[in-house]
Amino acid sequence: MSAVLQAGTRLHKRYEIIEVLGQGSFGTVYQARDRRAAKSDPFVAIKQMSVQMIVDCERQADLRANLTHPNIPRILGYFMTDQHSYLVQELIRGSNLETVLEEQPGFLPEKRVIAWAIQLCDALDLLHNHPYHPMIFRDLKPNNVMVDQADRVYLVDFGLARAYPPRFFQGEQAHFKHLRKGLAIGTAGYSPPEQYQGRVKPQSDIYALGATLHHLLTRRDPRKERPFTFQEYPVRSLNPTVSPGLEAIVMQALNRDMGERFPTAKEMQLALEGLAS
Repeated sequence: MSAVLQAGTRLHKRYEIIEVLGQGSFGTVYQARDRRAAKSDPFVAIKQMSVQMIVDCERQADLRANLTHPNIPRILGYFMTDQHSYLVQELIRGSNLETVLEEQPGFLPEKRVIAWAIQLCDALDLLHNHPYHPMIFRDLKPNNVMVDQADRVYLVDFGLARAYPPRFFQGEQAHFKHLRKGLAIGTAGYSPPEQYQGRVKPQSDIYALGATLHHLLTRRDPRKERPFTFQEYPVRSLNPTVSPGLEAIVMQALNRDMGERFPTAKEMQLALEGLAS
């Protein structure tokens, strides 16, 4: 792993490093001050990766250039040096949901989890139905969702997201059949069975959202369990305070059969909104 940049380091003659926000296998994320930005909000998040990742920086910037959604951070640019590539994006002041769960002494309040889930469904609906490049996120998990002080959640880290031709999932792209299978990637425990075979659809993200909600509601970490065993552990068997209605929604999202899950993120969102009303 590369040496951590010190506070005060200047990048691209523009960004001044403030502090480290997080580190992972693919790089380090910093808070930085943009010396050319408006004084009202000069702070950004910068992800530092190996120089070989510049193609991924370009890809993420291209994918997210036309994404305007309150639950998806804006990409502000990218650049490279001799040793690293950097992705600059909107700074989210908060914590990821895995950290929030770890710091919670007991179970998270159901209403709070429902509110997060509704927002995530809305973001997924935009991705899945984008008019120019519908997208599957492919790595939805608590660690890839940030929550700010206003309890707004954000999908972060589009490193595994994959874009498709317009209306690809409406069955109107027979000549793109070669795109229906790809690499078996994702995070064990959260990824659905079909993703291990390199096949994904919008319902694959719905499964991952279900796995995320199951983890948040029960504190049962799916990465530490046998894969695809959610049906053996219904939500209320681990947390009886959860309502039957929410349990039913989560367990439907977690069905191993794609055809038995919610067909769209919007339909799952409507079901969740029915609980919140």
